[in-house]
Amino acid sequence: MLRKTLNSQIIVAMNIKILTVGLALCGTAQLSKADILLGAPGVAAGTRIATRVPFKIDYQLTNSYKFIFSGIEAKGDTLGAPGSSGTQGNGGQFHLKASVSGGGSSERAGQLEFRDIQDYNTAPLKRLMISPTAVFKATSTPITIELLWKGEGNAHKPNGIFNIVGEYQKDPPVPSGSLYFPAGSYVLEGSPNPEGTVTIVRE
Repeated sequence: MLRKTLNSQIIVAMNIKILTVGLALCGTAQLSKADILLGAPGVAAGTRIATRVPFKIDYQLTNSYKFIFSGIEAKGDTLGAPGSSGTQGNGGQFHLKASVSGGGSSERAGQLEFRDIQDYNTAPLKRLMISPTAVFKATSTPITIELLWKGEGNAHKPNGIFNIVGEYQKDPPVPSGSLYFPAGSYVLEGSPNPEGTVTIVRE
């Protein structure tokens, strides 16, 4: 009876040890996964991710009122493991660029350059701003804003962030304040073009 109990304890201990090793391996696999988180105003965090280079990923903000495109920024994650070939074991050149379009016009930012993933991981946050900023604004109907992130080169296992910098407004601001018109007759104008006059009276 004592031997059976000891055997059971040994089996349980072995199972716990195997489970612990399995969890450790899963954690290592997650850390080694290459993820570049792509961000922009109006885009929920974590919904656009590049897992390898090169990449070309787009996203649409439908029924939009206004988007201001100011530039791009990027930085690597120093926890990202280097690759197995190329300069400093990280692959070669790594270039990032982005563009925004909407309402019949478009704008793109020139590229952010990194020598390799080591440079991407250790450099401070790099920004490339455009001047003047590009403004995409709806007039009579909402517009679709198209965002595009591009990564070029042969970088191995990149980890970090790559953001489109700017501002996003889903809906136009709610009107506020008041208007005052003196009593009298006014010609109606506008689009669609109404005909006739309107009379404002005070009672």
